[in-house]
Amino acid sequence: MRHGPDVIRKGRVTRGAGDRRIRLTATVALPDRQPVSVPIDVTVQAAPAAVPVPSAYMFVYFTGNSIDGEKVRFAVSDGNNALQWKTLNDAQPVLESREGTRGLRDPFIMRSAEGDRFFLLATDLSTGRTGWRDSTSHGSRYLEVWESTDLIHWGKQRHVLVNLPDAGMTWAPEATYDPTIGAYVVYWTSTRYRDAAHKVEDGNGPQILRAITRDFRHFTTPEPWFRAADVPGADKAKGMIDATVLRDGDRYYRFTKVSDVAGCPSSDILAQTSSSLRADGASGAWKIIDRCIGRRAGTPEVEGPTAFRANPGDTSGFRYFLWVDNYGGVGYIPLATHSLDGRIAWTYPRRFHLPGSPRHGTVLPITAVERDALVAHWSRPAPDAATVADRWIVAPILTSGTRLPVPVGYVATWRADGRDVPDGILTNMAADARVISLEGTLTRPDGTTLTKRFTVTLLGKSARQLEAYARMPTTPQDANQPTVARSVHLAMSGDDGMMTALNDDYGVMFARGDYIGVDRVALRGVADPSLFHFSDGTIGVIATRVDMNGRQDPPRSAIVIFRGDPRSAEFVELGTLDLKANDGIDHPRAIWDSANRRYVVSWTDRSGQPRWTTVTDLARQEWHQTPFYPETGGRRARIASAGNVGEVRMGDVITTANDTLPVDDITATALSNRFGRIVNTTATVAPQTIRTGGAVGLAAVPVKLGYSDGSTATRAVDWDAADLAQLSTPGRYLVHGTVRQRRYPTIFAYERADPNIFRWEHKGRVRYLFVATDDTNNDNVGSPHLPLRVADTIADLADDKGGRAREVDLLNRRTRRDRTAEGRVIAGCYWAPEIHEIGGRLSILFAPCFHPTDPQSNEGGAWSTVESHIMQLRKDGDPANPADWSKPAAIRKADATALGRADMPANISLDMSYFEVRGQGYYTWSQRYLPTSGPIGDPLTWIAKVDPARPTRLAGPPSPIIAPETSVEENLAEGAFALIRGQRVALVYSSSGVSPTYVVNGTSAPLDSDLTRIDAWRKWSAPLQKSVPMPKGDEDYRRYEQGPGHGSFTTDEDGNDLYVYHSWGNGVGKDGRDARLRRVHWAADGRPLLEMRDDEEVAPANRRVTMEVRVEAS
Repeated sequence: MRHGPDVIRKGRVTRGAGDRRIRLTATVALPDRQPVSVPIDVTVQAAPAAVPVPSAYMFVYFTGNSIDGEKVRFAVSDGNNALQWKTLNDAQPVLESREGTRGLRDPFIMRSAEGDRFFLLATDLSTGRTGWRDSTSHGSRYLEVWESTDLIHWGKQRHVLVNLPDAGMTWAPEATYDPTIGAYVVYWTSTRYRDAAHKVEDGNGPQILRAITRDFRHFTTPEPWFRAADVPGADKAKGMIDATVLRDGDRYYRFTKVSDVAGCPSSDILAQTSSSLRADGASGAWKIIDRCIGRRAGTPEVEGPTAFRANPGDTSGFRYFLWVDNYGGVGYIPLATHSLDGRIAWTYPRRFHLPGSPRHGTVLPITAVERDALVAHWSRPAPDAATVADRWIVAPILTSGTRLPVPVGYVATWRADGRDVPDGILTNMAADARVISLEGTLTRPDGTTLTKRFTVTLLGKSARQLEAYARMPTTPQDANQPTVARSVHLAMSGDDGMMTALNDDYGVMFARGDYIGVDRVALRGVADPSLFHFSDGTIGVIATRVDMNGRQDPPRSAIVIFRGDPRSAEFVELGTLDLKANDGIDHPRAIWDSANRRYVVSWTDRSGQPRWTTVTDLARQEWHQTPFYPETGGRRARIASAGNVGEVRMGDVITTANDTLPVDDITATALSNRFGRIVNTTATVAPQTIRTGGAVGLAAVPVKLGYSDGSTATRAVDWDAADLAQLSTPGRYLVHGTVRQRRYPTIFAYERADPNIFRWEHKGRVRYLFVATDDTNNDNVGSPHLPLRVADTIADLADDKGGRAREVDLLNRRTRRDRTAEGRVIAGCYWAPEIHEIGGRLSILFAPCFHPTDPQSNEGGAWSTVESHIMQLRKDGDPANPADWSKPAAIRKADATALGRADMPANISLDMSYFEVRGQGYYTWSQRYLPTSGPIGDPLTWIAKVDPARPTRLAGPPSPIIAPETSVEENLAEGAFALIRGQRVALVYSSSGVSPTYVVNGTSAPLDSDLTRIDAWRKWSAPLQKSVPMPKGDEDYRRYEQGPGHGSFTTDEDGNDLYVYHSWGNGVGKDGRDARLRRVHWAADGRPLLEMRDDEEVAPANRRVTMEVRVEAS
């Protein structure tokens, strides 16, 4: 970069007395190329005026190992005294993380070198959600960064990758400005590993790494800065954590918690000094000046030191401070001294007042003006009696041990069912919940009182906590692209109290988008979801509605409400809600006020100010005619606003509610069954009685398997021949056997997409037929053929049993110039073939494509010409003989016109399937329109009745039944296949693009409903099958199944439902998609489970079973 003749080599900018407009010239030079220069005009802002002498302090901290505790809180000093403090924002969090683990610990704050902005760093760790498991081996490699110019308004959180791939965590980040390089040295604690799995440490234990930055956006590659090997007598295996640096004059003082065996009986704070900030530990530049600081000062074991120099005029009487974290007790403890010379004499002050339960944080010297601005912004006056009655609320469902809320400036007394509540803490030591009548009385200093009466369900000791959240998008390989990340996720506490993500940390409810044209949806997602209880106790979710870039919807539709079914744990979107707020809505929260019989909804506006309003009924829907909306007669629901929403008011809601929602055992079980792993728990075989000579019939006796959700299944058993041979004489016997789990290769057929297996029973013989799209090298449009495999067993269809070598081309455009019944020559595609029996004839539905201008060409097929066709086997024909099949015929409407919207210039149809319900045949297919100009339509799934005797024509009008309007569907509904079980028919279909984002969704309808009406069908709120997240740096698509979809179903030799589908290839075989198989289990709620693993289908302990047999004489 150049400015005039000057070459800027180090990226340093010197700010002058005034703003200065300059031109930079960037010159790019490549070998064998002429250099290219690009002018860039910039303004270098004037240097700020010198910062006044500080006369107060600011403290940033977290409070504990909980979801609420792992947020950043602020406090300011009471005057110019580093030992006396006042909390801000009523000790409630000021900053919380929306990225990474969503936990914040060890916050560090500093003023920039120029003095006109502030940087805040924090550890990305949430022990409140996941505990400490894997936190040092598979923890975050990111820093959480905020920036501000006034300590009040903070910019967007930055989630910055800073650490090495071999690092197991990035803890306790801090930074110090180094004037010798004009940059900041950033340092943190990491454990490093020798192996990719992070199982073998590098032998140095936790250590301090450092990197350099000028903008806290871009960081150099981390380097070792301080290790246990640099400290004589230190325990290398235990290492060190939590380094902090204090600059005093031309010296740097570094304080670190070290496992200092030689110098201290337990881990403690070590002090060093150096004239060079960046010198590493092995250089010897850092000299040890003190050891075992905490013990010598009389504290318990401590960590998390933060050091700072007293302001001029500090009234505490000390010159230097070292605060340390008594992590097993009271939190931060201040140590103080008058000098850093020699062996430092640290004093444990007798009198100090810190915020409640502070943990590892930082103290920043600030000016009186800055302190007063913080106090004015964050300190809130005591609420007046006129408004406190409306916003003082006890949640309708609580857990034992809940402390009841008290507004600032009031004293509260409580009575539950007429009895005093000691210390304002509700307790219920019983297993069952109980409903209590709670009376709270507030008294102000002037003696005036206010009383409210609430009805509260107090859960028993087995209650769980539920949390809602949205993730920050990463990549499809993480199964966390924006369409998935910006959805409602749930986590629930276990027996150990730790939060565990449900549904594999994948969304469980997805917002519906807005229709912007015929068959065209603008996707929407959610941010900041929060749980609440409706008045009847069911679970609700309130969230901010955003687009796929995270931008908030206009205020009138910025809030979306979901409601859960307590039996199935399925969630439905009730609609958007207009809160009459015109200044933005962040962090919405809702709570049922049982005293006033209404909801209170609160949020923060764009300026960070708290606001709230009342809503009579959050489930009161009103229906509005909506252009292009395909359901409910074109009317779409939203939450009523007029006559339902009150006026917007200022202030906080004073309540017991926090980031988690208490739920009872029944709800927790329903959620676990719906969004957790369902596993085999029991295996039983019914006792058998036979006559002598009847042992042969025992081979068909199955095992009954029981599962964690209450569902059951049967499986065949391979009974031990030796045990069966003993059954020749009367008596009682035990026969042992192994539950039959047929195993198929991980990849059943390479580069075969949209796979279909059909069980064909003809003239007493059963054979299995396999067809699929040839996706060699991911060039399915250019496919030359329609291949068929035929075998006596499913296993023999697989590649590894020679299935591919035995493929027969039923059609081949290159060798046979396949011609349709309409006279067109097929030029490619042969997409999504499916075999069905239609009208008593074996039939193949598929979608070929044609040359766009020459219908007689067998080359140059275009996807934009693809159309659903059928070919049928002649009576008693051989399915492996191409000559026994009819010519492919286009499937058309009853009037012989092409499928698609008649008012559009062109349409495509594909993925046709067939099913029958009570003698009535139905086709389903995916179609989309292709306008002459402008965006094409989204592919919807359509249905129509069909007469099996006339399969080339629809027997009724086509209608859409699956409109892809949620974010996870991502504008696509294709590949639907029907499953009938009990009194319902399910359609399993695929969404998103053909890529790692491909995902399987489902919808179902009662058998006795009008299946051609979209309103008869109900979607499951979360996908039935999704990608398995792939670790960073890994590309094993065989192991980490990505982009699953477009499946079909058959039954295996034992009558078990079998699912055949494809996954994204990307080098597994070559680059095409690959076919896989797995058995289907039916959950107790009627869902087909498409992700059950072998050990979940049959637990290893249940694979061997025993049958009791009584043999009686013939």
